[in-house]
Amino acid sequence: MARIWEPGVLTVKTGEREALAGTEPETYFWTPHHERSPQLVLVRLDGIGGELLAELLQDSYRLAGGEQSRRKRP
Repeated sequence: MARIWEPGVLTVKTGEREALAGTEPETYFWTPHHERSPQLVLVRLDGIGGELLAELLQDSYRLAGGEQSRRKRP
């Protein structure tokens, strides 16, 4: 779902990595470590608000299979 990469920077999954980094490179970026994982993007937390962070986390959770996992439970 999400992981702290370094203080103030979160790693999330997204289907919009190129678009996010292309429009707001000061907030969204990746390192050579993430090149082979096209769904991963790093997010500088001081560059986004709480509402947008919540959307990113929900999308990341869904892409990681979280929605499917919840549906399987009785």
